[in-house]
Amino acid sequence: MDRMQRRAFLAGLACWASPALAQQGPPAPATPAERQRQLDAWWARQREKEAADRFWNGPRETRRALTRDQFEFWDRQRDRRRGIPPYPF
Repeated sequence: MDRMQRRAFLAGLACWASPALAQQGPPAPATPAERQRQLDAWWARQREKEAADRFWNGPRETRRALTRDQFEFWDRQRDRRRGIPPYPF
């Protein structure tokens, strides 16, 4: 199928689908109880993901609980080894 045929096919497909989409209209607004259930489910999923995160990354995060001074010291050491001059302050 060459480019012009493909464009005509896609234009026809869009014209065919647009009345079907126009008939649907916006979804009905959720009732307050349904919305609360959706939010509760979302928060439960977030807590589940955080728990999984802590399970897999907990020991690593504990090892990396470092102070800013430690990071700056290591950065200065690395820069010195690489020959990067220290920042002027």
